[in-house]
Amino acid sequence: QNTCVQTSLISIEMVRVINLSFYPPGAVAVTNRPHIYYCRSPNMEVFTCWWHPLDNNSESDDNVTYSLTYSLERECPDYVTGGPNSCHFDSGHTSIWTIYCMNVMARTSHGVFSSKDHCLDVADIVETEAPVNLTYTLLNETEEEAGRTAMVSWVYPNPSLIQYGWITLVFELQYRRIAEPNNWKVKGLLREPCLELLDLPVGEYIVRVRCRSRNNGLWSKWSIPVLLCVPVKSTPVGTLNCLMIQLLSTPNLNATSLITTHLKRLPNNTRTRTTVTYRRVHEYT
Repeated sequence: QNTCVQTSLISIEMVRVINLSFYPPGAVAVTNRPHIYYCRSPNMEVFTCWWHPLDNNSESDDNVTYSLTYSLERECPDYVTGGPNSCHFDSGHTSIWTIYCMNVMARTSHGVFSSKDHCLDVADIVETEAPVNLTYTLLNETEEEAGRTAMVSWVYPNPSLIQYGWITLVFELQYRRIAEPNNWKVKGLLREPCLELLDLPVGEYIVRVRCRSRNNGLWSKWSIPVLLCVPVKSTPVGTLNCLMIQLLSTPNLNATSLITTHLKRLPNNTRTRTTVTYRRVHEYT
């Protein structure tokens, strides 16, 4: 009994760990001169580049200043938006089909240190945001405990960034059983932010989705995964088990209050057993 909950004690914690903060790739390194290591555009209308500063061991000067220049010695328009050691180009400074050649200068009391030139076309560095609000609904409920169809949906976090038509999004959805970590099933390339997973057998699944521009090969990061539970059958206890798994793996929800409300609808002979199971799961969240 309570199969979905009992096999999810570790998986809920795993889903929470996957929700990591964003850091640009290669953000930790030391160099003896500046180095532009990563540039990204979310929509072909703006872009940001990051560089590695000087190695503190090679230059102990505390008064190092950095400047980025690009085409015809123009200076970076915004050193703030992208965070430390970055340059952000807003829509007024971004042109598609234009080659940007950039260079970072580090000025110290010991001299000036220059990076290698870094050249790019904005169209080649498009990397979209990860989809958000990944949810599902179980369909085609039957009495025979057969496989269920799950309607999975999600949204793009900043639709305004792609409203001018430069980018057409495509999505890729992956899902697997919790007990099969290397057996991802792939659905793509999807044009709509939803998909029906047909005839899923009883069990628990992890579902995630990512996206990219149709004309660019750089995928976004994965969405925060969702735990999808297909209960043994449609009973109050089976439904509550799946409800607990979904709520406890979802940030910013008052799972305790919602589950307590649902418990009041259960028969007395199942309420105690389900409450104990809930407490065991709650310890892992």
